[in-house]
Amino acid sequence: MSAPATRVGLSSGSAPDLTADALAALTLDLGGSTVDVRAGKGHRWEDSGGVAGLRAAGVDVCFVGTGIVLGDPAHPAARCGAQPWLEPGLSVKVFAAEGCTAPDRVDLTVAQIAALSARTGDGRLVLVETHHGYAPVDELAALCEHHGTAILLDTMGLARITPDPASAAARLAPWTTHGQVKGFAWDAPDTSRHQPLATCAAPTREVLARAGDLRAVTAETKAPSLAEDIALLRQWYASGARPAPDSPALLEEILP
Repeated sequence: MSAPATRVGLSSGSAPDLTADALAALTLDLGGSTVDVRAGKGHRWEDSGGVAGLRAAGVDVCFVGTGIVLGDPAHPAARCGAQPWLEPGLSVKVFAAEGCTAPDRVDLTVAQIAALSARTGDGRLVLVETHHGYAPVDELAALCEHHGTAILLDTMGLARITPDPASAAARLAPWTTHGQVKGFAWDAPDTSRHQPLATCAAPTREVLARAGDLRAVTAETKAPSLAEDIALLRQWYASGARPAPDSPALLEEILP
């Protein structure tokens, strides 16, 4: 059975000043069908209808992003479970501290995941983002394998925590369910500003191909290229659940 088609859309980080209605309208105008939204950072969607308002306006919400950090004592489990936007079936994005699976912190990490899962209904709806300053690739894989979470693959974040993002994407693919895409200079991710996705299409497409079948992929950018970025993602995902890479050899390797 083939994987379901990947939904394409945008992140509220690309348009933080838009209300829920306006964010939904922009997404639909660009040909998208889903949004990811960041809570607690003053984005307008949150005080102008919230998740329900976005859905009423015609878009799916693929996840709500939070600042929760697994394995960080500053984020006790009870507080994690009290997030106002948590609901059954809705994915929630978190970070994971480096060392979150170490013996002195794993109990906290497990309790945080349990508190979030009690609200979402499934630990696989707890998405851990690939992000600079947090857990490395091997620890993210161990976290998912042993504690039931999933991965939000942020392309720029992944490039900042590993010298080989394509291999890392393949390593994390068994647990990767969502992608968040940024255009940037892949040879200098630590210092690059956001760029149009077309300027780095080949490495981005290869990483997404390695990541496997995604439920949703969204564009987050500060570059004035959102329409073009969404159009490119729609093109990549038009005929399947993941884009084909540029290399025919890689295509044979990853696609059955």
